[in-house]
Amino acid sequence: MTDSQIVAKSASNRLFKHGVALSTQLSVLLILLAILTFATTVLVSTGNMRNYLDNQLARSAQDTANSLGLSISPYLSGDEKIMADTMISAIFDSGSYLAISFHNAKKELVFDRKNPEQVQGVPSWFIQLFPLHPPVMNSEVNDGWRIAGVLKVQAHPGFAYSSLWDHTKAVFWTSLLLCIGALIAVHWLLLVVLKPLKDIEKQAEMLAEKRFEYLSYLPLTKELRAVVHALNHMVGNVKRSFTELTDRAEQLNQQAYIDSLTALPNRRALVQSYLSMQSGPDDEGNVPYLALVALPSLKDVNDHLGYAAGDQYVEKAASMLQAQIRNLQHAQLFRLSGSEFAILATLGTASSLEFAMQVRQAFEIARSEQYPKGFASIALLPVAADDDLSASLSRLDGLQAKQQAEPSPALALQLEPVVTGKSRSDWQEILHHFTRSVVSDTAAGFSNTELAISAEMERMFELEVQPVYLQQQLLYVETFIKFQADGEQLASSDVFAMADRLGVSLLLDKALVTYILSRLKHFKSQTFAINLSKSAMHDNQFTRWLCNTIRANQHQLPKLVFEVNEQATLGAIASASEFFNAVKAAGAAITIERFGASFSSFRYLQGLNIDYIKIDGSYIRALQQADTRFFVETMTHICHGIGIRVIAPHVEHLDIADICLAIHIDALQGRGLHAPINFNLVCENFGCNFDKTQVDSQKF
Repeated sequence: MTDSQIVAKSASNRLFKHGVALSTQLSVLLILLAILTFATTVLVSTGNMRNYLDNQLARSAQDTANSLGLSISPYLSGDEKIMADTMISAIFDSGSYLAISFHNAKKELVFDRKNPEQVQGVPSWFIQLFPLHPPVMNSEVNDGWRIAGVLKVQAHPGFAYSSLWDHTKAVFWTSLLLCIGALIAVHWLLLVVLKPLKDIEKQAEMLAEKRFEYLSYLPLTKELRAVVHALNHMVGNVKRSFTELTDRAEQLNQQAYIDSLTALPNRRALVQSYLSMQSGPDDEGNVPYLALVALPSLKDVNDHLGYAAGDQYVEKAASMLQAQIRNLQHAQLFRLSGSEFAILATLGTASSLEFAMQVRQAFEIARSEQYPKGFASIALLPVAADDDLSASLSRLDGLQAKQQAEPSPALALQLEPVVTGKSRSDWQEILHHFTRSVVSDTAAGFSNTELAISAEMERMFELEVQPVYLQQQLLYVETFIKFQADGEQLASSDVFAMADRLGVSLLLDKALVTYILSRLKHFKSQTFAINLSKSAMHDNQFTRWLCNTIRANQHQLPKLVFEVNEQATLGAIASASEFFNAVKAAGAAITIERFGASFSSFRYLQGLNIDYIKIDGSYIRALQQADTRFFVETMTHICHGIGIRVIAPHVEHLDIADICLAIHIDALQGRGLHAPINFNLVCENFGCNFDKTQVDSQKF
């Protein structure tokens, strides 16, 4: 197949994939009809004029032959022929005739006059396209009662061609002006008629993007008016259903999981989240940590300043703690009781130590005479796989009690293990190696869209993948990165926390996306998901680079899905919406992961152009509880009502999978289906066809 054939086929595929707008089809049809009408008018008018001129030439030649024949008949004998010759010359020299000849009765040529067939001021192509054929007209000349000879006259077509050319030009310009005027009028009419159709299309697109907007006017066209009525009615039904289900879910959420004073998740929410994180370190080296924060001065504030001041004390502490966990990848704040908060976070050892120190410094700064026993204290421990929540809280209570008896920062921050042995300079060196290949382009404004990776990146990054199943088919394959430095695996939470602290988080995101995309080249048969951090999602320069890179390499890359955290989305919904729209325009899909982990209202989904939500694992692990199951089913109905597919992660057992399918969750992911696997292994052995490595495909 030649290059031109490939280009033509590609254009044809795009045409059939996206379709052609009705306005474009009608415009093309009208333009073709106008061109056809215009050409037909010019050709027919010119043809009619040519036939008329041919007849006029024949009639003029015949009249001249008759009158000239009568005039010369007395002078055809003897010396009087000179008079006949003079008469013929006088007529011929007018230039109106191509040829005049006279043959006597013996058919001898007596007079013969000829003009060259030259036409001035008329293009030769026009003469060839519309030729004139002036006939030779005959007239018998009599001498008394006998025939003296035959006079032949042929008119010259020069004047006729000039008349025909002038006529054609006049018809051409007149028809062209009329055609253009008609097209402008019809185009305006089409705009008026099709404007409601464009508004209907826009309304349908907004509905697909979860924005419920009504069309405020009714078009004049009867059929379009019926469509507008139906679409407005449908939008109203979807909006009402979404609002009712959201209100219901929000009410359940508030009653079951939210503290009324601080609007934070309560102890019950902590129990659910704790169970989902109790499995110990994950594949990326991250460890679940539980922190207990106590407000030792709350009773004194209540007794001396009143309960309103005590409530303000609690709210201040809640705001301070929310600010401290805002930049952590996976962290959640809970209120356990009147004077106690809990923080559940997935951290590395280094980032856990730094987090605890930052929180303690904030408490020291907030300390004043208003809080006689201190503003707050914190104790932090890693969650052991065999400890239930009560046991972990008891250990933290013990640390808090020892801290009150013997104030010591080291005691309150007793971490297991305490330090990783890596200094700030060590982390700077590690992150420099991670991001070295993209530093120069970032300084130049994120202009390089090539997907070249170095051997150093191959050593430092290890790519793992895990499939997401929709029934027995693959929905997409999620990618994960493991970090290696000097032969040691680093916890991803430590890497991201230190990158954020050292101001290189965007560089790290760019390096990771470049590495993953380069590894995924030529695997166009599957769809792959890439996780993005909060800083990357809200950076306009990174968004432009990402979209440009996808477009520049779309002939090599598979279909892509970008997963972003719910908390990162809620932090700046307007910015997140801009990112989603840009990425969708580049051809990728969007998943919001850990959906429901923030225990916030689901109304924020309205207006966000996303494709999937991935429910937080704490709900999936607690699906055997009736109220949790009902809550997840309500979430699923809400998402389905606005066209969003629902994914259940952390499916570790087949009984959980059965429940997910029973409540109509669309897709499943977890070790019960397929554990994460090294990308090299699956692409070499199976060509990324996970159906061949699925544990129990018949179950789903």
